[in-house]
Amino acid sequence: MDTKRLIVFGGIIAAIVIGMSFFSPKLQIKQESIASPVVSVSTFSLYEVARAVAGETLEIHPIIPLGTDAHMFSPNPKQVSGITESALFIYNGAGFETWAENLKQTLPKTTQVIDMSQKVALIKSEGHGEHDQGEEHQHGMYDPHYWLDIDNMIKMTQILESEFSKLSPANAELYHGNAAAYIGKLQKLKSEYTAGLAECKNRTLITNHDAFGYLAKANHLENVSVIGLSSDEQPSAKNIADIINLVKEHGVKTIFFEEFINDNVSQTIARETGAKAQSLQPLENISEDELKSHQTYLTIMDENLKKLREAMECR
Repeated sequence: MDTKRLIVFGGIIAAIVIGMSFFSPKLQIKQESIASPVVSVSTFSLYEVARAVAGETLEIHPIIPLGTDAHMFSPNPKQVSGITESALFIYNGAGFETWAENLKQTLPKTTQVIDMSQKVALIKSEGHGEHDQGEEHQHGMYDPHYWLDIDNMIKMTQILESEFSKLSPANAELYHGNAAAYIGKLQKLKSEYTAGLAECKNRTLITNHDAFGYLAKANHLENVSVIGLSSDEQPSAKNIADIINLVKEHGVKTIFFEEFINDNVSQTIARETGAKAQSLQPLENISEDELKSHQTYLTIMDENLKKLREAMECR
């Protein structure tokens, strides 16, 4: 009797072992098959909005490395391969990424491409009017730094909520809630800018790089830059002399520069006029130190506001 029980028990154990070996690979394959879709984004602002809306449901891959001048970046073969394998490739547009226009023509049909500049309100590069979604788009004619208009950040959030809901319908309700929460924070930030820059002794914003046109327009500031939209431009001696005269004439106390761009000219103007040279973050990209200290679009824009209020002697 004991021998029969032992034989039966042994048979049961063997069946369990065989069953485990049979089902384990299937479980592993199933886990691998439900990997999150990959979304590749170019600029930091797009990365910020994408993460805010998607949470942990999608893999958001920033293309441009931390601390890199985004204007001068061009993807290497490995980065191009990553974009090719993405479900979505979202780029800034309006001529900001010179490499993206050619690249998108080579991507597989499995990679959906979104040019975010087609979906927001743009201003022309030299202030000759505005461009709204639906109009004919001409790259290079418009200022591509549109994320510094908080209304555009709100629009970007709404667009990504819609696109992510198509990509992962099961998470649509989550995306809606996340988008609403982030838009609430952006609306609060906009109110703080409106109130914080309402009454200022000086409303002239002087920067080394023409990246703050949207911020200036949204807050009724006069925007003057040493160089144009591209960070690799070289200013003329006349332009520098004109800005020095403007600083003295208007009593400007601060010349702003961008951390990722050579600040020699800004420092020179500051020395010549007695003004202070200070960094202002246009959020084209962030540094490793900013990432490590958990800086975001919201916290950096808040810090920018404090610097602007001090520079312009706002009440």
